[in-house]
Amino acid sequence: MGHNRESFRSKAAGFVSDLTTVILNPISDEPSRPTKDESGMKIQEPIEEDMDPGVPDGPDTSSFTAFVKSFLASSESSSQTNEEHSESPQTSETDLASENKQTVGRRSLISRGKQSLGRAFRKVTKIYRYRDDRVAEQKLDDHITNSDESSSTPFGCELEPVLDSNEASSQVILPDVSEPSLLLSENMRGRLYISLPALVQGRNWVLLYSTWRHGISLSTLYRRSTLLPGHCLLVVGDRRGAVFGGLVEAPLRPTNKRKYQGTNSTFVFTNLSSHPAIFRPTGANRYFTLCSSGFLALGGGGHFALYLDGDLLNGSSSASETFGNSCLAHTQDFEVKEVELWGFVYASKYEETIALCRTEAPGIWRW
Repeated sequence: MGHNRESFRSKAAGFVSDLTTVILNPISDEPSRPTKDESGMKIQEPIEEDMDPGVPDGPDTSSFTAFVKSFLASSESSSQTNEEHSESPQTSETDLASENKQTVGRRSLISRGKQSLGRAFRKVTKIYRYRDDRVAEQKLDDHITNSDESSSTPFGCELEPVLDSNEASSQVILPDVSEPSLLLSENMRGRLYISLPALVQGRNWVLLYSTWRHGISLSTLYRRSTLLPGHCLLVVGDRRGAVFGGLVEAPLRPTNKRKYQGTNSTFVFTNLSSHPAIFRPTGANRYFTLCSSGFLALGGGGHFALYLDGDLLNGSSSASETFGNSCLAHTQDFEVKEVELWGFVYASKYEETIALCRTEAPGIWRW
């Protein structure tokens, strides 16, 4: 059996050696050509008879043959080793256990090394991060200090000068009015204009009702509010010079039931302070406008913000929960001097609305 294996190896090695020789040294039919040296003289190539017959022509294949022999020998030795392992299982198990222990030891050593490197890397990262944070804080403090010394504006922002209410109202281009008001100055009209809802800003002002033009009658005020539905500005002047009122929504429809009208866009105002004060809804309730045949009231929740009787001769004002306002007049009870109701209309319908307001009879309308 051993003799047969040896003969098979020798035959296989010889076959591979011959095959390699044929592939690496192909036979060429072309005759040899003379070469030239650097001077241009022809050099005769060596004749095959002069060459040593013991040295093969072409690459050395002995190393490849040796590789094949060693490969076959290693395969045989591995088969023998497998047989030996199968014959002595106890020895193989011992060797495997020792190899496993060595592998586990290497792994634990590598893991400890990785952990040490990780801890060192984290420490270095913390140090650099702390240093960067300190540098950033120092730069920020220096910048804030320089900004405070140079100007009072915060860093990174360029603030425009803030206009107060008087400057803002003076710079607003006010729309046209159908006729001059007896109660509103241009400054106060500008303040009220910038406080109006955006929906009505830019529209022209039309005088719907005035006591000096249409008579002292609450029913006439109600009737003329139907000429221009939408937001209307009610302006009241008392005998002591106070001017106050509120934004309401027309038409003002009187009812015998205690039913309020209006939306959250309404407000009340007064000129008692150095500049007109605007009081908007607080959200406590929805008691905006209460229209009755005997009175007109704005706000509610304990007291009316503004109350006018049916003759438009007397009224009262007090703090209300609806607008969170203070008393709009000098005293809670006052005597009415003038009442005006202003509507807002687009420029395209301005002339038409003015003509309608002038042709409408000013008489008293009984409900």
